[in-house]
Amino acid sequence: MSSLSPSPSPSPNPVVNEKTTTTTTSNANSMSGRTTAGEEGARRFSSAESQNTATPMVRDMPPPIAYGFMHHRNSILAYVFFVLFCNLAAPCILFYVLRDYTNLSMQNLIGISSAALGLSSCFDSPFRMWKLWKHWDEYGPLGDDKKWHLDSFMWIYSTALTIMAIPLAVASALDPPLEDFFLMTTPMLVGPLGLWFFFSLYPWRLPFRISSDPAGTRIKPAIFYIIEDVGAVDARHGRPYRKALHERYAASPPFQHIMWTQTLFWAVGCVIYVGVTAAVTWTATFGFAFGWVLGQFFVWLLVWAVASVFLYSYGLKRERRWWAERKGEKAAAQIA
Repeated sequence: MSSLSPSPSPSPNPVVNEKTTTTTTSNANSMSGRTTAGEEGARRFSSAESQNTATPMVRDMPPPIAYGFMHHRNSILAYVFFVLFCNLAAPCILFYVLRDYTNLSMQNLIGISSAALGLSSCFDSPFRMWKLWKHWDEYGPLGDDKKWHLDSFMWIYSTALTIMAIPLAVASALDPPLEDFFLMTTPMLVGPLGLWFFFSLYPWRLPFRISSDPAGTRIKPAIFYIIEDVGAVDARHGRPYRKALHERYAASPPFQHIMWTQTLFWAVGCVIYVGVTAAVTWTATFGFAFGWVLGQFFVWLLVWAVASVFLYSYGLKRERRWWAERKGEKAAAQIA
């Protein structure tokens, strides 16, 4: 590429110089260590953007989201195992073994099980908050320089965990213990999420910031914010991922419908889970309901997640078809 000002002594062999410069740059990059997630994500977003944009102003396909989660599959599997052990295996083993082979009172049994049930939340929530706080410039919401704002997932998850802790602390503190109240622990975790899902289905204007959306903008379906926050922070895709997701939502009406449908689907699922859990709690014996309620929570998550993936895939097919029809209409208009 030509220089803007003439060089006093031009190189007799520009090809060799270009190769040398390229080699030097490559070596410098290899010695600089790993790049940040934000820089890497920006390059991927820029590359995908250039490949999928027909013109600077008019698109023939939706803005790309060139990110995935499979590169973290080992971490995801380890976390799932940790959650299952702390919130299903350990409480059930402790409760049934101690009930059958010791003379501990029901109050003590529930107290021990409560301690095991709240173990995972003592690690994952503080660790996520620390990671978001420390790497705010890399993972934080767009256009927000105040760390204490956190993101929407951090706020709703912390609120749900706080509400969930109430039956864990109160049920075993009384004598006799509140057995039915203890069994409503997981519905008190799911309930606040379900309320948020339902409230976000109507596009009211935000009185305060939610993730990358400032006050005064219309709220997006709650699943959109969860995907944005989990992808940016937990999957370490950073702010480029937030930007790509917002651009996709703004440019693609079918993608907006996907987010709305997913939010409604999970909202209905929360209602079903809370209703079934309440029915089991009030009709079955405590010895049976204890294991059933804890196991039912993870079975419900698995079934609803699998169904959600199929629903999302169907929505993406409809989105591709919508953009293809739009492209055909534009081509027909140009011919006419």
